[in-house]
Amino acid sequence: MTTHSAPSRPLKTDAGGGVMTRMPLATAAAAFLYAGIAALLLLNGDRLPLQDPQIPAAVAPLNGAVGDLLNYTLPALAAIGGFIALAVHAVRRPGRALAISATAFAVIYTALVLLVMVDSRILTLLGYLPYLAFNAIMNPGVLASMPEQGWPILLHQLAAVGGVGLWLFTAATAVRKYYGACVKCGRKHDGGGWLSAASAGRWGTPVTIAAAAIPAVYAIIRFAWAAGIPLGISSDFLHRMQENGMVYAGLGLASMAFAGTLLTLGLIQHWGSAVPRRVPLLGGRRIPILLAVLPASFVAVVTVPAGAELIRLGFSGATGGIPFDWTNWGTIAPAALWIFWGPLLGAATLAYYLKRRGTCGRCGLDG
Repeated sequence: MTTHSAPSRPLKTDAGGGVMTRMPLATAAAAFLYAGIAALLLLNGDRLPLQDPQIPAAVAPLNGAVGDLLNYTLPALAAIGGFIALAVHAVRRPGRALAISATAFAVIYTALVLLVMVDSRILTLLGYLPYLAFNAIMNPGVLASMPEQGWPILLHQLAAVGGVGLWLFTAATAVRKYYGACVKCGRKHDGGGWLSAASAGRWGTPVTIAAAAIPAVYAIIRFAWAAGIPLGISSDFLHRMQENGMVYAGLGLASMAFAGTLLTLGLIQHWGSAVPRRVPLLGGRRIPILLAVLPASFVAVVTVPAGAELIRLGFSGATGGIPFDWTNWGTIAPAALWIFWGPLLGAATLAYYLKRRGTCGRCGLDG
């Protein structure tokens, strides 16, 4: 017989839980919609837009046996996940089996998406977004080439990443219901443990500093290249990049990485919670929590597959002519650390949220 640890006084575990209460239903709807669209594609003789079919399978595993398998298993997994999410929504107090099933599915789905399905194109697009926006303003004709940029693949990856967010919230809802915690905030009357604001203030600082260090290393190396310093690469390769302009493209990515470092450190700085008073008009105003949490969470998710892809390329030797050896370690190794940047940034963002969320308007608990 399944038993639950009861709180000292009753907490509503579902009614009035807001977004978290409806999240499993939204997850089920999204899963069934994906399964239906994928099934229609397969019945029509098409394939899921997993990868550019012109890229060799040695470089893009999704063009080989792995892609063939996913082409049929993804719709089936989506349907199974839809039923699990629907059960989480329908049951007021899920048992251990359902809570474990939802959590396990969330973990498996997240690993499949971030380590297999998604590559670096989302993060690359974010890095080049300022350049693309400027280029579109100066030369509107550049938009005509957009259909050639693999947009079906990109949109499919974005949908998969959105599914990661839905499933993480759904699993959290299942666990909160199972333990009798507040569905909205996850708190219980017996204390918040490592999820309390005080605890997050302690473990969040070193995690945030570690998360900020990874893009800083990437930025420093590419800034050095732009300054003519062959840090982590040979002088010959630096000269080649100077001749073809690659060093200046790297300068733009380095600037974005440096901005990422500053914004990450803002998660533990006062100016990350309130606009500095010296800023005209907005000085002293509190920064909305979601304004920091949503973009940071998205970056935390998309950096993992980018790092995983570079690790695969480094070990396979299929680096597209970019040297990667003990002399030229700076070409791939700093970016391969992104696979660790994602979890660290995610933890730092969680700590920021826990410190700032305040009193729950539903259960009345704080800390």
